[in-house]
Amino acid sequence: MKSGITLLLGATNSGKSTLVNQIVGKRVSMVSRKKQSTTFNQKAVKNISEVEYILQDTPGIYSAKTKISNKMTNTAFSSIDEADLILVVVDSGSTKNSEINKIIKTLSDVPHRAKVFLVLNKIDKVNKETILQKINDLGDMDLFKEIFPISALTGEGVEEMLGFIKKYLPDAEKKYSNKKTLFIKKDVYYTEVTREKVYDRTHKEIPYECSVTTDKISNSKSAITIHQTIHVHRKSHKYILVGNKGSNLKIIGETSRKEISKFMNKKINLFLFVKLTSPNKS
Repeated sequence: MKSGITLLLGATNSGKSTLVNQIVGKRVSMVSRKKQSTTFNQKAVKNISEVEYILQDTPGIYSAKTKISNKMTNTAFSSIDEADLILVVVDSGSTKNSEINKIIKTLSDVPHRAKVFLVLNKIDKVNKETILQKINDLGDMDLFKEIFPISALTGEGVEEMLGFIKKYLPDAEKKYSNKKTLFIKKDVYYTEVTREKVYDRTHKEIPYECSVTTDKISNSKSAITIHQTIHVHRKSHKYILVGNKGSNLKIIGETSRKEISKFMNKKINLFLFVKLTSPNKS
């Protein structure tokens, strides 16, 4: 039996969360068009034959010199010493290298025992010449044990990658039940799903300072009832979120409810409220 932690690092929107979801086989990690949709290190598990992949998704690395970007970056790098394997996920079509260079420098400077692999993602969106150029640009570094061109969205190359990296996982006893796929408190999961739907619905109109809290959860045999508050710091953002006659809020609520219901395999009653909140209180 092999079991170990595989840490995913990458620039924002490189497709780390999509890759975790593809490996696990269902949606366990937040995916959004908005940068920094993953805000904390999130753990999931996939068992394949005699191999237990403990996957750890992290916030995307990006270069903005703000408190939130520095916090996210520190969070992403905080688990390096725990990892057995590290997958550096890169958007094959991206021309920005500052984030990947930051990751490479950190992994080169910080002592760690993990084997590091380069994952060239989104090959379904670029031509072969672009992929080869990316391999040429990044592939001659001593840091990477192997390079894997994949598409996290379609699954192309993912199975082959898992088959290769498993030999670098340590021999160890199974740590978790086959039924366990996601390591996150339910209230945090509910919060993250709704936050994703807020981002998807509003995208550029609502900033990162918008937050969601799960205020109350009630369980019964037939359903889970959830009360959540979406906190915004400007009246204009509140109007955007609510929409004309509550249209936006209704769509956010419906999509979040369906997502949670599918994951929990239970009827969900979801009540959303939008509150104008001081930034230091949300």
